Amino acid sequence: MARTHLCFWMTLLAGTFAQLQIFSPPGQSFISYSVNIPQTTASSGSGPIYIQLKSTQELQWFAWGQGSRMQGANIFVVYASHDGNNVTVSPRLGVEHVEPTYNDQAHISVLTGSGISNGVMTANIRCDSCLAWPGGSENPKSSASPWVWAVKDGQLLNSDSLSQPITIHDASGVAVLDLQKATGGASDNPFLASNNSNSAGQALTILDTGNIASRRVAHAVLMILVFVIFFPSFALMLHTGAHSRIVDFHAFFQLFTLALAIAGFGIGISLAKALQLTGTYHPIIGMVAVPALILFQPAMGFLQHRYFHKTGKKSVFAYLHRWFGRSMIVLGIVNGGLGFHLARNVTSTAPVGAIIAYSVVAGIIGLTYALVVIVLPLKKRRTPSS
Repeated sequence: MARTHLCFWMTLLAGTFAQLQIFSPPGQSFISYSVNIPQTTASSGSGPIYIQLKSTQELQWFAWGQGSRMQGANIFVVYASHDGNNVTVSPRLGVEHVEPTYNDQAHISVLTGSGISNGVMTANIRCDSCLAWPGGSENPKSSASPWVWAVKDGQLLNSDSLSQPITIHDASGVAVLDLQKATGGASDNPFLASNNSNSAGQALTILDTGNIASRRVAHAVLMILVFVIFFPSFALMLHTGAHSRIVDFHAFFQLFTLALAIAGFGIGISLAKALQLTGTYHPIIGMVAVPALILFQPAMGFLQHRYFHKTGKKSVFAYLHRWFGRSMIVLGIVNGGLGFHLARNVTSTAPVGAIIAYSVVAGIIGLTYALVVIVLPLKKRRTPSS
């Protein structure tokens, strides 16, 4: 009988105490983001979720949002209120190229315990519109829920406006939470009872933003070299006619470039999977272009080379090899621009200088290629032989 009562009370306590998942961004240990999914919300697929943003240092603003990238994310931006003693919680939607815009369709409540005390900024939030918002939705039972975070240092904003303009963040990143480990409890404010909650957060999967940044740079450098520099340059080798084995040199260097493309492609796929971006235009185009190059371009070049050795003439493979290669170069250059566009949407870290340099170099290479391949042969045809 006593054991029955004990089991009953243990079950009751397990359902009462909230389960929290707590995330502190790499290099930002003074900040924590916490999430709780009430048991009723997880069971029914509807209802509120609870979110806390907390910083032990005063910041101009900091934010936490649902989504794998800024565009389309359901974001909560927190900054100091006008009197400097409270916080303003601004629900916003992530859009392209500009600061997140105020979301007047959000249904949130700022709970007890929120404010600024002894330099600690705290926002305890009940969100009744976090399972579906314009442009996105959340599965409260997800074991891999992507969230974005951002931080801006500087002077307090001291504003009560929910649409207060903000400047670009100093740091940002992505994390993935196991919401199943954040499920439990029935408290109207789980953060006030956090001492009784299971808030270890050990089930949290953190994307290493430093590793993500390194992979992003490596992918960009490799693919820019491949499509903007090497493929066009080594294709132009055939138009020099400066060596009897120019075709062999062309084949060797293009195969080398193809190997670099495979490496860059692999890094890109790993990034797209990590950031859950495999359904966006840039990786989709890459997943078409690079495998097509691997499968068809070397084969068509080899078949033409073998045919030429036998007959001394061009076959249909010569024209297919030439124009397919050119089309893939153009597609790769365009997709590089789309990659910069995507990077700015996801983390806003694509440097403007890099985008300008890419455009200039791609333009110069493109003009040079057109001059050698199209303009000069036309001039030779129009010039009467002496």
